[in-house]
Amino acid sequence: MESSHELHPSVKDFKAFVREHPMIMNDVRLGQKSLQSFYEEWSILGSDHSQWQPYKSPESYEEPIHDETKTQQQANESSQQTDPSTASEFMGQIMGMVKKMNVQDLQNHLAQFSSVLGNVQTLIQGFQRTEGQEQRSSSDQPFSFRRD
Repeated sequence: MESSHELHPSVKDFKAFVREHPMIMNDVRLGQKSLQSFYEEWSILGSDHSQWQPYKSPESYEEPIHDETKTQQQANESSQQTDPSTASEFMGQIMGMVKKMNVQDLQNHLAQFSSVLGNVQTLIQGFQRTEGQEQRSSSDQPFSFRRD
């Protein structure tokens, strides 16, 4: 039986990745991001993604920027987002994530979702029949005996 102190292989890989990218822990300590969110991004994007470059060494970590410079940098980034090359880069990232997806898992999730939708439709139809029958039962007797 395995020891309870043995880590899952993916956790071991992530720990090695964090050792190679020490600035991740800096962001965690500053409260900018949780280690869990880093792990989730790492598991989705992989360790070779360009997002991890700033975390590789302390020299690449940005120091706080003054407000004027920060505003200019944000303006530049927003203009780059409308650039066609940025759009194609974004599409490339999406395609990379699609390639890494487990198709079998996706198919299972879609089947479950389809089943849930079918159940909801059946439930709604049941309510509609019940309401329709109640309305018809009162209107099915157009001739009622009234004594005047």
